[in-house]
Amino acid sequence: MVSKTSVPDETVKQSSPKSDDATCLSILAPTRYPWRFNAPRSSRHKIENRNFAPMNYVSPKLEGITMFQPWPLKRFDLVHAFNRIPLTQTPFVISFESHMPRGFGIEHTGFYRFMTNRLLSDRCVGIGAISNHARRIFLQTHRNHPQLDILRRKLFLRYPNIPIENRRDDHDNAVMDPIKLVFVGNHFGRKGGCVGLRMAELALERGISLEVSIISSMETGAASWTDPLTPGYFDRYLQMLRLPNVRHYQNLPNGEVLAILKRSHFSLLTTFCDTFGFSAIESMANYVPVIATRQAALPEFIAHGKNGIMLDMETNAIGEWKHIGANRSTPEFADVFSREIERMAEQSLEAVTTLARDRNRYAAMREAAYATARTMFSADDANRFWDDFYVEAWQAYHHHAGAHGYSQGPFTGSR
Repeated sequence: MVSKTSVPDETVKQSSPKSDDATCLSILAPTRYPWRFNAPRSSRHKIENRNFAPMNYVSPKLEGITMFQPWPLKRFDLVHAFNRIPLTQTPFVISFESHMPRGFGIEHTGFYRFMTNRLLSDRCVGIGAISNHARRIFLQTHRNHPQLDILRRKLFLRYPNIPIENRRDDHDNAVMDPIKLVFVGNHFGRKGGCVGLRMAELALERGISLEVSIISSMETGAASWTDPLTPGYFDRYLQMLRLPNVRHYQNLPNGEVLAILKRSHFSLLTTFCDTFGFSAIESMANYVPVIATRQAALPEFIAHGKNGIMLDMETNAIGEWKHIGANRSTPEFADVFSREIERMAEQSLEAVTTLARDRNRYAAMREAAYATARTMFSADDANRFWDDFYVEAWQAYHHHAGAHGYSQGPFTGSR
């Protein structure tokens, strides 16, 4: 459960092929944070992670496509991309977290049609939504497309995954003094870090024993797409980092983050915009209930009062905070943002203090959080799914390719 900038890229561990594994494929995949949550953690296939070209640096309109590092030249059987459609002649499956294709404000352009046609092409062998939230956005986006049936047949749901230890909860729930809360996220404003700081301030004012750990590089304002842009808006909250019941850490190794998490009673993800919230499943996998906002995919696995605390949020038709897209430079937007912080801080503080007085209920919540993670997000289950999916997709592609008399290109995306 670490911030994107502090997570080292990981190569997928290769397991020894079983005697009944007739097919072992060579698969190209991206590096970076999101992919490792949405792909096998170990595989009988040979998965090679390579950097991809961030085309959005050339132009924001090109965010939806990418090319992989072509060197050394090598033949791959399949590409497993994430969010960005690969420009390759090799068959590919693409997982995505919200909009697919990624093209905001260009939906009526020829380039957007080009990206959609890539998804419709025989080269695309699967379109994997990482949540029902993402699946709904996809179907709504393409609801009027004349070839929706083709897109629908390729669409499937596969939740993110993490390795989950098979262990008992060793946390001492009889001692909640202080109540320990942890927030992890570099996008401090967007992910709700201000709520944690305001909770700490309110706790001091009211004599509540609460300790808040903030693990963040404190990116605010223009660094995100949800934060107020009023000059000096976050100064008040940054001053709260000096409160005696707040511990602030910059980027930490993953092991140290997990150590802090395991000592905590709750983790905080009162986010204004998160398509999924990978930190939430890492918390639950360690028996730590999550305080989260009812937006995007979070309500799919956090049940209020059972395995976490869910705070209501006004959302639009696709489950995003209703004020996304507003003019963030106005005083009115800053007021809305401040009122949301205040409301969520009050509700969260009331919820955790109530649970601190009902230890049996809190212990049951911890068990339920862990059970949800084991049921929905197990890496073992995901490894089996992806190993089988790769083979089925590869075989289906080549059966279709043989019937139509064409073949895949031999290299990574340079062709």
